[in-house]
Amino acid sequence: MRRRTLAWHLWRPFRFLQSTDWVLALVVVLIAGCGLAVQWSIEGISRFPEGHVIRLAAAGIAAIFAAAYGARRWQDSAWFFYGTSLALLILVLLVGRATNNANRWLDLVGGFKLQPSELMKLGLMLALARWFSEKRKAPQSMGELWVPGLMTAVPAALVLLQPDLGTALTFGPVFLGMSWIAGAPWRLLKWFLLVPLALFPLALFAVHDYQLERIDIWWNQDSLSQEQKNDAGYHLWHSKLAIGSGGMHGAGWGQGPENRLDRLPERHNDFIFPVIAEEWGFWGATTFLGLYALLALSAFAAARRYRDPFTRFVVAGVGMHFAVHLCLNVGVTLGVFPTTGLPLPMVSFGGTSMLVGGLAIGLALAVGASKAPVFSNRAFED
Repeated sequence: MRRRTLAWHLWRPFRFLQSTDWVLALVVVLIAGCGLAVQWSIEGISRFPEGHVIRLAAAGIAAIFAAAYGARRWQDSAWFFYGTSLALLILVLLVGRATNNANRWLDLVGGFKLQPSELMKLGLMLALARWFSEKRKAPQSMGELWVPGLMTAVPAALVLLQPDLGTALTFGPVFLGMSWIAGAPWRLLKWFLLVPLALFPLALFAVHDYQLERIDIWWNQDSLSQEQKNDAGYHLWHSKLAIGSGGMHGAGWGQGPENRLDRLPERHNDFIFPVIAEEWGFWGATTFLGLYALLALSAFAAARRYRDPFTRFVVAGVGMHFAVHLCLNVGVTLGVFPTTGLPLPMVSFGGTSMLVGGLAIGLALAVGASKAPVFSNRAFED
């Protein structure tokens, strides 16, 4: 009896495995495997990417921790996680490390660095899920959306002050997506799109010079001079060159000219997709994009199965998180959007991004495996 009791206590944190969404878990493993293969190619076939493997292992541990932590604990911790992330965003503006004219990282012991804006992505998902799950009805007026809107706008503004436009742009779509899932009608949500678009010309007076230069390069990308291709337009030009040169079948693993000759900057991080397209070709890149899209769609499909509000909002928020990063990251490398620094979770090299990606996946698995009632308690209230 004593041994059975001990075994039960040891197994208890891992009970989520009994009802884990194995399709979602398998897709994540495949995406992480693709990322490892690309990072190995970037590092050089003769050198194993130990740093990336360590980050992947940390993400895996984070996912297991998040899943074992349990849905109700995450719900209870939502405001604390959001508030802590917000405090870290303020702290990084005061004492953060300045790199390339941006304060985005906090130095930790042992030479480690932390990027608070990445943690805020998870904090915002939890806070919005908690807020919307506690409301008794779907929002039908702007007055009912101003609090979650403010919860989104404040961290976005703090991230813009770093400055980090790419990360700030990910907050808005998550808010819109979760508001829509909460039942907010399009007649309300459209204003959160139309007003920023109307104010965009005024925002140009507040952006930094290098950001204006990126917008100009993006707008005139088809008519760049040779001088621009070698200067401000270097990233975009070589990104599109790598993608276009891959053809249908690619140059082969580790054989891409732009990758092998070190002509593509930030290819281990924000510009990793051009390496995939160059070496794997159209079919390989399409397969990778399909896997990543399947990750987001699997989360959306899973969210529809749950009647518990918090579970539904969290799982959908995780899906929106990965969908937004896929669209913005790949869109930048294709020239659809101006160049911004945004990693591809579970694929790019960034440590904090990888950690948050693992936490997000574990969070989705945790709430999805919870023994929550099919109907929320709100369904039985008058």
